[in-house]
Amino acid sequence: MAFDPIQEDCHRLILATMRRKRIMPLENQPFIERCMEEFQEDPSQLIKSDRDRSFHLVARATELIDYRVPFIPDDTQAEEEANEAEHELAEAISLDKDNWDAQRMLTALQADSNTSYMEYLLAHKDEVKRSLDEALVHTSDPYDREFAGDLARRPYLRWLAALASQSLIAGRYRLALDAVEESLALAPDDPADIRFTGLFIMAKLECSREDLRRYRARHRLSFQAGGILRRRNHQGEKIPDAWSLIAELSVAYHEFDFAGATRVLRNILRLYPRAARALYYQAEFPEGVYARVNVTPQTDDELILALSEATPLLQEGMGSPTNACFATWVGSHELVREAFGEQDRHASTAQRPHLGGEN
Repeated sequence: MAFDPIQEDCHRLILATMRRKRIMPLENQPFIERCMEEFQEDPSQLIKSDRDRSFHLVARATELIDYRVPFIPDDTQAEEEANEAEHELAEAISLDKDNWDAQRMLTALQADSNTSYMEYLLAHKDEVKRSLDEALVHTSDPYDREFAGDLARRPYLRWLAALASQSLIAGRYRLALDAVEESLALAPDDPADIRFTGLFIMAKLECSREDLRRYRARHRLSFQAGGILRRRNHQGEKIPDAWSLIAELSVAYHEFDFAGATRVLRNILRLYPRAARALYYQAEFPEGVYARVNVTPQTDDELILALSEATPLLQEGMGSPTNACFATWVGSHELVREAFGEQDRHASTAQRPHLGGEN
């Protein structure tokens, strides 16, 4: 799922090395394997230009801010590592002014509000698109064509994904949906996983279940490509992703089809081993700055991430955002409370010390 910054850094450096050494064909597997070994030993062996180092710094900053800082219990250490990530992003921009990932990420970290970040993304969107268009035009050699075929598109896809998610949070649903549709038109296989954001936007626009079905059918390729790693059930059917299930749950609830919403909730509890805890607490997980963070499909982590992104849906209804109707309905549902209690009983049984001696 989503983008892997380390893998992308490796791909970029290998392609740049092949260009410098005029390696052909590009499918030279022995050469690629040697470069991968060098990257694993020490990436600096492949870094030869400011542009190389600029994206490498983005990958390093991403590892810090998206995959380390959210899990550091010590606030002082977390702040130190976040500051280090900011310094690396600032250096990346100084090395390559066209490193739009670095510019976007640094702005995300320093923005004083979600709205100001969204406005920045909207204001500079056309510039990022022009950079992509130039890369797609200047394909005079095989190396440029290889870069244009995939890697060149990724910064703009990440820009659109950020614009869609931030616009959803800000309540700019049509703007968010436009970003989703543009991204899926540019990359129908959806490496940015923006289709998931689209599901939540559709739900916020109070679409029907038929609208959701048409959305999935219209972007069938993206859901097929993203479903390759998903397991099948005993009947050979693809198991749905957490975003699809939550969108269906939201739509059923807002259509006052509480029986249908309960069926979806039961399905979530069946498919995700410890779903009850996630559904009860509905904790917000820090949003990925580089891109949506990588989680293994059909795990509790996927559900936790999807529920966190579903906060604009869960907070709908009367009352304050911390006591919204839909969030309360989900968290206090009898199925969730029963499953949560069962999990707690199992946990306490597993931790109970054995006091008896041998017979």
